[in-house]
Amino acid sequence: MQPDFQYVWNPSGGVPDYSVSYNRRVGNEAIFGLHSSITF
Repeated sequence: MQPDFQYVWNPSGGVPDYSVSYNRRVGNEAIFGLHSSITF
């Protein structure tokens, strides 16, 4: 098991977030993951 963490500042260059409001920009994002491998 290997944990993975990524943080993205200013994704998409600050485009508007149309799902919420036209005045709001897309915010920073945190991504968490977990890698696993099984061998037989």
